[in-house]
Amino acid sequence: MQELNNGSTTAMAVKRSLIDVVVPEAETPGGLYFLSSLDQAIPFPMRTIYAYKASSETVADVLKQSLAKALVYYYPLAGALTLDPEGRFIVDCNKRGVPFVEAVADCSIHSFGDLRVPNQEITDKLIYLDPTIKSFMDIPLLSAQVTRFKCGGFTLGISVSHSLVDGISGMNFINSWAEINRGLDPSTVPFHDRTLLKTRVPPVPKSPYDDYVQIADVSHMESLYENEKNISKMFIFDADKLAAIKNMALADGKLERCSTFSALAAVIWQARSKALNMKPAQLTKLRILVDVRSKFKDLIPMDYFGNLVTTTCCLTTAGELAERPISSTVDQIRKACDLVDEDYVRSRIDYVDMYRPPLSSVGTLVISSWTKLAYGCSDFGWGDPVQFGCGDLARELCVLQSDGEKGIAVVMALPASCMSTFQRLIDHV
Repeated sequence: MQELNNGSTTAMAVKRSLIDVVVPEAETPGGLYFLSSLDQAIPFPMRTIYAYKASSETVADVLKQSLAKALVYYYPLAGALTLDPEGRFIVDCNKRGVPFVEAVADCSIHSFGDLRVPNQEITDKLIYLDPTIKSFMDIPLLSAQVTRFKCGGFTLGISVSHSLVDGISGMNFINSWAEINRGLDPSTVPFHDRTLLKTRVPPVPKSPYDDYVQIADVSHMESLYENEKNISKMFIFDADKLAAIKNMALADGKLERCSTFSALAAVIWQARSKALNMKPAQLTKLRILVDVRSKFKDLIPMDYFGNLVTTTCCLTTAGELAERPISSTVDQIRKACDLVDEDYVRSRIDYVDMYRPPLSSVGTLVISSWTKLAYGCSDFGWGDPVQFGCGDLARELCVLQSDGEKGIAVVMALPASCMSTFQRLIDHV
């Protein structure tokens, strides 16, 4: 297994131009735009970077023109986040517009390493954020920065509100923008009626959810995050390593079958809990992001624009997680994923709308699989991206990405001392 770490970029200088604001080029609906409970879960921006090896002198102007066309279809992205009378997030479709920044770097796109490994210096230079903004409510729902490099390549740095998109609908927007830039009609036209996911009347929440169990930090993990540098690394699991992990989960004969995802998730959860030196009595959660598009019986269109992901949760103690066979953890993960059907999603929406329970990162690992995202299709006319990566990671988040022929790249962040322990543990799986 290969471990990769992004290098320093202190030598990279990026000069930004004045900010332009892009609005839809044609009339679009106004008023307030409903956000479902699935949209309320993570109201913070997702930041991603696309790198292209070729461009032109006019790349920024061309992309601004096509973005104005794309915003006619994806008009909520040009609005602003606000609150409804009940204190829930909602979008004011006021055509506030999308900040668009053109920049020039003094190096090549090969100088900043692998974009899949988040690096704060890269993020701050290639993705624009207005430094005067004090509240996340004031962060634009979408912003874009085009940075041209000496080698002729360019990067497109995107910040988009997670309240507006999940991974799939976000990629649908980017790929539609790319198609428009190539002179085509978008192959996906967004479906905007999010009221399909309103709370039922009357609401019928089935039970509490382990996601919202509040965990006490009996292992003093918070002090690790406060006193040590939090670093991100990527670990490559090739086909042979993944096969070995699955075989390990099946070795005791307690499971008839095992998915690659559940086996890998079990190994990561166990190793991370040990690396954070969790005490045996420490409660720990594994929250798994699940795409629910296939869970609804033809009610939700596949081109639905918004969040169609929820989480399912495994909860146990660190001692139990460390001592039991890996097959038991894999089985727990499988059963948690099998719970997610249309009734589960509806019940969860009802529960969240009724109780608005808080989430906590203490003792929690969140796994999100990006292995099926079509970021390799984002051709704006200069070819497919040569790199794609997330701009930053929440400390509890672990992202899985495809890596070559049947391989998976695992990207996560930990305090420095814990990361070295994590690496040693998974090296010896």
